Amino acid sequence: MLEAENLIFESYSRVTLSLKGYDSETRNLGGIQQLFAEANLPFDFAPTITVTGSKGKGSTSIFCAALLQGMGHTIGLLTSPSFLSVRERIRVNGQAISEAAFVEIMDDLAPTIRWIDATLPPDQYLSPTGLFLACAMRHFMQSGVTVMVLEVGRGGRFDDVRLIENRVSCFTPIMAEHLDKLGPTVADVVWHKTGIIKPNSAVVSAPQSPEVSQQIEQACHELESSFQQVGRDILFEQWRESGFQRVTINGDIFELHTPAIYQATNLATAYAAVSALQVGDIHQSAESKIIRSVQLPGRCDKVSDTPLVFVDGAINRASAEQFRNSVLALSRAQIILVTALPHDKDHVGLLETLMPHVAHTIITQVSAQHLHFTDAVAQAARQLSANVTHQPAVFEAFAQAVERASQMGTIWVVGTQSLVRDALQFWRQDLENLLPSNPLSD
Repeated sequence: MLEAENLIFESYSRVTLSLKGYDSETRNLGGIQQLFAEANLPFDFAPTITVTGSKGKGSTSIFCAALLQGMGHTIGLLTSPSFLSVRERIRVNGQAISEAAFVEIMDDLAPTIRWIDATLPPDQYLSPTGLFLACAMRHFMQSGVTVMVLEVGRGGRFDDVRLIENRVSCFTPIMAEHLDKLGPTVADVVWHKTGIIKPNSAVVSAPQSPEVSQQIEQACHELESSFQQVGRDILFEQWRESGFQRVTINGDIFELHTPAIYQATNLATAYAAVSALQVGDIHQSAESKIIRSVQLPGRCDKVSDTPLVFVDGAINRASAEQFRNSVLALSRAQIILVTALPHDKDHVGLLETLMPHVAHTIITQVSAQHLHFTDAVAQAARQLSANVTHQPAVFEAFAQAVERASQMGTIWVVGTQSLVRDALQFWRQDLENLLPSNPLSD
């Protein structure tokens, strides 16, 4: 397994230290196109929804897959990043690809991958996204997949996922992100994202700022593709009840068993994308229990009841506000915050949003070695409260939080995705299957 996983990142590791500049200058899809040709992998295997955006694209992709599975399809799902195993990126009907299947496929592709990589210029590489895509396509073909949902890795226009023909392009909220790779402005980010749109296809978007919405709509006009936006063309209503939410979209009623208030918008966006794909009766999904059973790891994720533990990947003021508004009313007294934020994240915004509601804050780091942490987070936290502990060892930080919260308290684990990964490991979460195996049953 380790050898197969290393192969995914081998080519990228060769150039990573010298890789500088925007994706438009550094990324080249020719190598992955050649791999698909040599390995007899199609670019138009099954009806496809491609999902991109700055936030919510993972949840929206999972919801798309769940709705389609509820309609009776066999769904191939490609997402990123993974948490406990790289196998989580490739799923059929919610089930992660097995270790045996992953190793077998990568072993089969290995000679071709290494041959192509050896022929590339020194500044070009086979991206991990493209290699996961190739592995996923082979697995989907072997598994009898009838519909695919593919999440873009970064951007879109120069991302390998855009090579796959899609009927529907789905956009989650777009904002300033990866500006060092996509360009200095939000308009540049949108230009990259709209690169997934195919001519004469369908485009669906979550609510966007007027500027972003206008730019997406202009791209659709140039490619003669249709455009629908949630909140304008697709309306939905949301009610929060104890322990779950009810969401009504076009008369269909769904139960969401997550405290995350923003997931209703992601579900509505997925509903619109699946409807636009036109591969069956979406009302079947509303009649099944599949949405209430969907697992959304690391997204306002309740991983323990005693103490009550919520895990979330918020890294700035806006996402911290969404987390707080989602879980505060559900949290029990004596809240302990555990957070880890690299130097380039909005630690001040997150701390100012969450710390007024907690009894103690623990500043930590993560087990991953590639992120850079400074003392700035701990210093900012101590300016807001005297009840702050700096514990760099992440699993010790979790243990201290459990001790402080006791069985009747609450722990908020909020920060970078690597912190989420560590928390899911510490609380022993099972991420092998995100969807129920028989969604049509009662």
